[in-house]
Amino acid sequence: MNFSTVRQVHRLHLLNGSINRRAASALGRVRIGAFGAIKATAVLAIAVTIGLAGTGGTYAYLNSSAMASSSSMVSAGTAALAVGPQSLNWSALAPGDSVTGTFTITNTGDVPLVLSATIAATIAPAIASPFTISVANGVCLASGVPAGTLNSTLAASSTTSACLVVTLPVNAPANAQSASAAIAVSISGVQS
Repeated sequence: MNFSTVRQVHRLHLLNGSINRRAASALGRVRIGAFGAIKATAVLAIAVTIGLAGTGGTYAYLNSSAMASSSSMVSAGTAALAVGPQSLNWSALAPGDSVTGTFTITNTGDVPLVLSATIAATIAPAIASPFTISVANGVCLASGVPAGTLNSTLAASSTTSACLVVTLPVNAPANAQSASAAIAVSISGVQS
């Protein structure tokens, strides 16, 4: 290399301002030209192609449908009750006595029902009810009072018996004398 060549190279460095300066990182000195950008794009395209080929398979949304046959039919069931009559003769009810009466309940619907009873009594004269009133499962006993409350399950299209029990407790208050009660029993059935 001759002296003139060295000077030209030296001037070139002085003109570019790179003497005594170092880049902050090794990548800071890399200059990508048009050919470098094409190489980087090609490498990226190859990497993406290899990555997708490695996953295998295709990407698609699969869809299928079928029509139900017209012979399929759904219908709602019916719940209905019929309660037979019941009357009590309790004109001579004394403290400690009970009177009972059997009545029937028929499920006229086509679904099984769990039975329950709600009792309302209107007392005359207007005093607090001195009576204990309940409805029990089954036929009333010939003697004694059945225990429990109405809570049986009644199958569709079947009949059961229930027992209405009215008791005047032994410790009934004195104002219970000559009291009478009009009793309304509401039987409910809830699908089981």
